[in-house]
Amino acid sequence: MRKISCLLILLTILLFTDTTLALENVSLEIEMPKKVQIGEDFTIDIYVKSNENISGFECRIDTPVYGREYIKFIGVSENEEIKKKAGDFYKLELKNSSLSLSFALFDKPLNSTFRLVTVKVKGLKEGVVPIRFHVVVSDENGNTVKLSPIIYNLEIGDGNKISSKEWEIGESNRGKTGDKKDRGILTWIIE
Repeated sequence: MRKISCLLILLTILLFTDTTLALENVSLEIEMPKKVQIGEDFTIDIYVKSNENISGFECRIDTPVYGREYIKFIGVSENEEIKKKAGDFYKLELKNSSLSLSFALFDKPLNSTFRLVTVKVKGLKEGVVPIRFHVVVSDENGNTVKLSPIIYNLEIGDGNKISSKEWEIGESNRGKTGDKKDRGILTWIIE
């Protein structure tokens, strides 16, 4: 019973999070392959499309705990213009299977499409691994909105050798709103 109470509290917090920016005015565009070979290096290019003034931005890219067996983040190419504008208020942390990027702009907000970052990744082991993208955006007044998490599933190696369990995980949410396969944070925790 205690677990159910905790779960209901968590759901209530997630459902009643205040959002002030229109989601259709800010979106993430991700360019990455659907399939790579074992040992292959590839890139994930992340772009932000915005019709709103963005003064703050947080982006986290990660995999489930088992993901570090399948891929390794080996490098990053930052947007030097944003890094220069944000100065001390720019932070990037790259780990083996995750990346965290945040910045705040106080002079002039961004209001256009821009490249956020390019991540260089290596495929390590055959299988399917979900890569999650979490984004929080702030406007020039400090109002924030969490965009729905986006999950892309990367197939590594020969798909014929992937177990049915991995294939089911691989065919999950691709980040489309309204899709019957949409997954929330609770599904992610359970996985």
